[in-house]
Amino acid sequence: MSTGIGISPAVMINRMAYENGAPENAALAEVARLRMRLAQAQVEETAKASDPDPAALLPANGAEVDRLI
Repeated sequence: MSTGIGISPAVMINRMAYENGAPENAALAEVARLRMRLAQAQVEETAKASDPDPAALLPANGAEVDRLI
C-alpha cells in the first residue's frame, strides 16, 4: 500500500471511507461525511490563522487530507 504523499486527496478520502468499514451501500454517505469534515477543517484553519497554511486551503496530497481530517 502506498503512502499518503503519493495519493490524491480524492483517493485518500475514498480510502479513509473504506478503512472506516462503512457498508457498501453506505460508502457514498461516508465519503460525503469525510468531505464535509475536510471542508470544515479548511474553514477552521483559515479562520484561526492570519496567514493560513497553503495545505489547509488546497490539500495537494493524501497526507495533507489525513492531517486535516
